[in-house]
Amino acid sequence: MKRHTVIRLGIILAIVFSLELVSRMGWVRTGLLTPPTAMVAELWRLMQTAPFWNSVGTSSRAIAMAFVSAIVLGSIAGLVLHAFPRVRGAIEPLVSSYYALPFFALYPLLIVLMGMNQKPIVLIGFLYAFMAIIIGVLNGLDRIPAVLRRTGESFRMGRLQQAWYISMPAAAPYIFTGAKLAFGYSITGVIGSEFILADSGFGYDIAFAYNNFEDKKMYALLLFLLLVVSLLTALIYRAERAVQHRSGSAHAGSERKPASALSKAAAAAIVAAILLGLWQFTHDRVGDEVLAAPLQTLKHVGTLIGTDNFHGHVAETFKALGLSLLISCVAGAVLGALVGMSATATRVASPMLVTLYALPKVALYPLVLLFFGIGLTAKVVFGAMYGLIPMMLIVINAIQSMNHTLPKTARVMRLSRAQTISTVIIPAMVPEVVTGVRISFSITFLGVMIGEMFASSRGLGHLMMNSINVNDTATIMGVFVLIALFAVITNAALMAAERAINRT
Repeated sequence: MKRHTVIRLGIILAIVFSLELVSRMGWVRTGLLTPPTAMVAELWRLMQTAPFWNSVGTSSRAIAMAFVSAIVLGSIAGLVLHAFPRVRGAIEPLVSSYYALPFFALYPLLIVLMGMNQKPIVLIGFLYAFMAIIIGVLNGLDRIPAVLRRTGESFRMGRLQQAWYISMPAAAPYIFTGAKLAFGYSITGVIGSEFILADSGFGYDIAFAYNNFEDKKMYALLLFLLLVVSLLTALIYRAERAVQHRSGSAHAGSERKPASALSKAAAAAIVAAILLGLWQFTHDRVGDEVLAAPLQTLKHVGTLIGTDNFHGHVAETFKALGLSLLISCVAGAVLGALVGMSATATRVASPMLVTLYALPKVALYPLVLLFFGIGLTAKVVFGAMYGLIPMMLIVINAIQSMNHTLPKTARVMRLSRAQTISTVIIPAMVPEVVTGVRISFSITFLGVMIGEMFASSRGLGHLMMNSINVNDTATIMGVFVLIALFAVITNAALMAAERAINRT
């Protein structure tokens, strides 16, 4: 067994032993924490019952359908966007801010369109996984060496043949990375939908146990979820390594020619018109009681903005978002740097971080409430949980991918460790940290919104959830649109800053 594997197992066993000791000795409030041995015993009891496996089967089928659909349609969409760079350039801010959108708010609309069944849950899981596949395909296609494309042209291959025989195989490692993320997002979308709004499935069982103060059962279900996600993540990680080994190392690929500002604006206007047309078409089909019309939503947004109550909700959300983003970015950058500067620590921590990131964090919200109660602190912690790990992974990757001549030069110049960090490592990290801030922003924003939707008396998420409960479709869509606009504008500004830093 390799050294880093032994260390990783030692850390896991130490955590389990500490949890057992703390809970058995009564050092935490009764009901706050269940001993791991009691979790295992309760899980074993649950596994002997048919309802447990029925719920597992229900959720597994929904996750599988969402994941497979995302791979197929996301790959096609990625190929199309890569073929039309102007459209891609126009929607890049939307792509970057995609995960800030609370798709759970669309659940009532999806029920009307698809019925009270598993289809809306599958669609939400698909929506969360879809964009990860597109991003993976685009990253892979951008890095295909130009010689491969010229080879395809010399054999007089058509576009479909080049896509099937050259582009997709060459981009396979990046597509696989996108698929790995999409798998985690599909779990998050399905379990989260079941947790919030469904009446069946594994996520519903966790929420039911929490609401009925069945702490032992809740912890047992969370333990099962952790074990399954850990196993699947390990298998996907091995498969990804095999794909990367067969495909060889990454290549820089050809430089993508940026589109002009005018062409981007024209493409953005076309995309916006298409979205508004689809919105109006859906409204005409289902009516005001299910989906407010675009013009009605716009008028309602004007009314909302003019009320002091709405300003209070906005201020609460921005306060929680600011604190969560600050914690996730600063702590993520510091912890990522500490781990990344050690090859052993990187090998030990990376698989654990990837597994934790793949967990549907919405199912962990009961634990956050148990420890921090209902209020601003719980929302901040939940938002930071979403953004911390991505920032850590980006910083770790930035340090590990650093040009090896830089630290060697620092050693030749006899720089101290502090000097090496301040003059070599930190400047080399800055572009990746800016990228991490941009990515963490969207994910942290989503975490804060979900936190407000669950257990809060203030904030835009709370306002949206109240609107869902009373079927106020104008407020639902108004808040959704405002969140989308804020996320897109902020991401566009962060992308501009990122490009400016990369040029220097």
